[in-house]
Formats: sequence, C-alpha cells, structure tokens
Amino acid sequence: MKNAKSLLILLAFLLPLLVAGCAGKTASQDMGGAGKTASYDTGGVDESMKMHHLHALMNHGLTMVTEGSSTVMISYMKMAPKIDAIAHEHGHYMMNMGKAVINRSLNGPEMMGMMKGASAKTGHMNHTHELGEAMLVVVDLLEKMAKTGSVPGSMMDMHHQHLLINHAMSMAAEGSNMIMLGKMGMAGEVDTYSIEHGQMMLNNAQSLLTEVMSGDVMMEMHAKGKTPESQSDMMATHKLGEAAIKVVHLLANMPAM
Repeated sequence: MKNAKSLLILLAFLLPLLVAGCAGKTASQDMGGAGKTASYDTGGVDESMKMHHLHALMNHGLTMVTEGSSTVMISYMKMAPKIDAIAHEHGHYMMNMGKAVINRSLNGPEMMGMMKGASAKTGHMNHTHELGEAMLVVVDLLEKMAKTGSVPGSMMDMHHQHLLINHAMSMAAEGSNMIMLGKMGMAGEVDTYSIEHGQMMLNNAQSLLTEVMSGDVMMEMHAKGKTPESQSDMMATHKLGEAAIKVVHLLANMPAM
C-alpha cells in the first residue's frame, strides 16, 4: 500500500513534465526547429479577411507616408535647429517604410497568392488595386515635395495647406480601418460604434479636403496671384489635393465583401 502510494506521488510529479516535454517538442517542430521563424498556413483563412488585412496594411502605409511627410515639412520650417535634423531624418524613414508597406501589400506573395484564386476577378480586387495605385501617386507627389528644402515665409500658408491635406488622408485611412474592424463582427455593439466613428472620420476628411482646396483661403490666394498657372508650388499643391481627394473617395466607397 505504501509502495502504491509512493508510485502515485511519483506519477503525479512526472506527468506534467512529460506533457510539457511533448508540447515543447511539438512547438519546436511547428516552428521548423530551434531558432527558425514560424511558418503559418493561412490557406484556410477566408479570402475577405485576407483582403481586410491587406487594406489595413495599405492604410497604415499611407499614414506612415503622410505623417513622415508632415514631419519633414516641419523640419523645413527651421524653428528648432537642434530638432530639425532628427525630424528630417525620421520623416524620410517613415515615408520610405510606408511606401514599402503599400508596395508589399499590392505586389507581395500574399497578394500574388490571392490573384491566382477566385478573388482575382472580383470588383473588390480591382478596387483594391485602384486604391493602391492612387496611394502611390500621393506617395510620389509627397516625395517630390520632401526634396524642396527650406520654405520661405511667403510660402508658409501653402506649407500649412500641405499639412492639412496630409492630416485629412491620415484621418481617412484611420477611419477606413475603424469601419473594417467593425465589419469583422467580433465585438457586438462595439462594432456599431467603431463603424459610426470611422464613417465620421471619413466624412470629416472629405470636408477638410474640400475646405483646403476650394475654400475662402485658397480662393483668396488665387485672387492674389498664387495660381497653379503662375506658381509651380501651387500647381504641386493642387496635384496633391486632387490625388488626396481620389484616395479618400476610394476609401469611402469600398465595395462590400
């Protein structure tokens, strides 16, 4: 009886170790061996969920670009010499990384895998690529602006318009992600609030772009001779504004999945 009791105690002690050892071995095998990166099979994931996540990554990439652009523009204002160099370097880094995220989302192995399936011929896939191309137009315009250097005082009003355009695109991207998160249907009544708040951000982004590009301030600048035809900086501003309006319009009119 005493021996049986001792055996039970020993088993009680060893069993958790055996289970942990087996689990550890399985985990190591799943990871492809020690020191190797995990490889996840996403073949069973719903295609619409993959697309949702790619859109979220594209929106994140756009936000990185707009935030980076604004940081570079702030450095060109020359208001904080000891900080401007940091802002300039970090802003360019953000822009480069954001552009890479958009390109990876559009042309990476994940998208190429989807293009081989039924998703390749859907209107939603076409819309996704149209959105991505519109984002890259914005990126190209902001990259050119980031190379202009310091801003004279006479151009400060236009500089602030660029900051507002960037802010509007960031708002739209964040709002779009909030809507997509809500449409995943994982949090009940919270989803409803997420969708409503995201739609509000998209609406405000559109209103802000309209105000910047055709409001009283812009009209006053035109009346004083700062027109796209007479100034290259104003022409660049209008090209950026038109590209931003297209991106926000595409975000606001994503087809249902």
